[in-house]
Amino acid sequence: WVAPADLSLPDAAQKLAAAMQRAKRPIDVLVNNAGILNHGAFVDMPPQYHHAMIDLNITGLTTMIAHLAPGMVARGQGRILNVASIAAFQPIPTLATYAATKAYVLSLTESLSEEFKGTGVSITALCPGITATNMFSGAKAESAQLANLPKFLIGDAKVVAQEGFDACMRGDARQISSTLATPRAVSRIACTNTGFDRPALASSWASTRSGSPGRVQ
Repeated sequence: WVAPADLSLPDAAQKLAAAMQRAKRPIDVLVNNAGILNHGAFVDMPPQYHHAMIDLNITGLTTMIAHLAPGMVARGQGRILNVASIAAFQPIPTLATYAATKAYVLSLTESLSEEFKGTGVSITALCPGITATNMFSGAKAESAQLANLPKFLIGDAKVVAQEGFDACMRGDARQISSTLATPRAVSRIACTNTGFDRPALASSWASTRSGSPGRVQ
């Protein structure tokens, strides 16, 4: 059963939830992985680029949860996986709006993880590094810096997806991908050859410890 929807539209999530209710298809697992990325200086992007990232990465995701989580809580079971990003952990020049949307996703997920305790429902934020997805391919086509990234910095989508799924099934609040690209590396890559200096931000970086995915050290 397939129900396509453009989640960037204001009423898409409501229509999708209503269609599932009519079809008597309760949702046990919700994966919010729809998202878009635009790379470049903030002032060089047309306003609609910023709006598009906010509409899909924030509004679409939030509305899906708002429509489907109540049913999960009422049934006493459910899993939600939100795809955030390693970019959620710090501001990143030339990825300013995108990184801000992912910081929202991480914050929302961790807040709801506390709210859902004892309900039988869990929510997980997957925070991958740079990953070989269609979204990255599109961004790479428009950015020389992204196109020249070393292959070892780009994670395998299947591996990242499996890490996210496993964390979601365990009920973890956060899963940081085992990719080599840390927040510091993402910031360095984004700023290279753009005329920006790398920001002097927090000195502690979220990373994974071997055998302990998602742990902050």
